[in-house]
Amino acid sequence: VEKITVFTTHAEGVVVVKFSTPVAASDCVMGLHGARLGGDGAPDGGRKVHATFWDGTTDFTAPVDTKKEAAEEKERIDQFGDWLEGQEDLPEELRLRVER
Repeated sequence: VEKITVFTTHAEGVVVVKFSTPVAASDCVMGLHGARLGGDGAPDGGRKVHATFWDGTTDFTAPVDTKKEAAEEKERIDQFGDWLEGQEDLPEELRLRVER
């Protein structure tokens, strides 16, 4: 491990770890992704870790509005549902088909 950065003001509890080799980073992602940390006897076993590689653009110092993000996600899901339900207006060859 070369460097550990803890973003204490981030709502999701982000920690960035810089490794000296890609193999070490990959091993960490595979080993920690999905693990539960900090349970201390909690019924849910603690917080679930989402370990991934940094996308190169995400700014973890920017404030996160979780309510706004949740509302935007709900809106996207609703729009997608509306799109799926609106398939009747498309020609038959372009409609979504579900085979059973």
